Amino acid sequence: ITNGCSHLLKTMTLLNITLLLLSLSIIPVDAMRAWTCSGRNQKELVQKMQEAKIIVSEKVARVMEVVDRQYFCPKNPYSDAPQPIGLGQTISAPHMHAHVLEEMLTSLQQSPSPAYNILDVGVGSGYLAACLGQWVKPPDPILGKTGTVYGIDVWPELIENCKRNINGFNPDLMKDGTVQIALGDGWKGIEGRRFDAIHVGAAAHTFPQNLMMQLKIGGILIVPVGPDGGVQILYKVEKLQEASQFDERNFVIQELLGVRYVPLIHPQQPRGGTCTKAV
Repeated sequence: ITNGCSHLLKTMTLLNITLLLLSLSIIPVDAMRAWTCSGRNQKELVQKMQEAKIIVSEKVARVMEVVDRQYFCPKNPYSDAPQPIGLGQTISAPHMHAHVLEEMLTSLQQSPSPAYNILDVGVGSGYLAACLGQWVKPPDPILGKTGTVYGIDVWPELIENCKRNINGFNPDLMKDGTVQIALGDGWKGIEGRRFDAIHVGAAAHTFPQNLMMQLKIGGILIVPVGPDGGVQILYKVEKLQEASQFDERNFVIQELLGVRYVPLIHPQQPRGGTCTKAV
């Protein structure tokens, strides 16, 4: 086989795989436009994600324009790809943050809670926590109601870096208690609290029941599920009713898109690097 024919066969094979995944709804069409939205600054980055239909809501565009990635990402902050933040960890690509915020928005706007409680598991750089904080920060919250955003991570060094990043962007977020960052086990969440929305920034090998139980009725969990190095799917889980014990019938689970994350670990487990992206 000539080099030209070999290249053609490889191209056709990749095309066939892509078409198959699309037919199975593993990769939404909008996700295929990801990775092409890099900009020269935060505003241009957001505009490109709007043009690609990744950002479709005014409130998502508004908060992502305000929260500039340069405070959270030391290199290539406006590149639409994961970037290193130290300790072998990365900040997710901007389009992944946009996907999460879009999924959270509808649920939060429908919540009857007088004030929001939101949890970010694997808070990392703090970018998503800062966006969520800007949404609910008094006196004029973008979402119309105030609230508290809790961010937890198993890395003490990342917790300190996250706090520095958020304080560098807007110190009032932590000063007034809108955003609270602490060391914590992502599998356990924060016991004794109920949340309107929970985001998990690492792949669980199975659905995290503790986090599902910590949702309020109508609350949602955005979580990647799948084996380390294998097929992983980003899911939205909505809680339908309260119960004293876990029962999967109390939840509605929806597939969103194919992703690739490192595993959601317990504090005592070995800790590897982080890669968060849409497949």
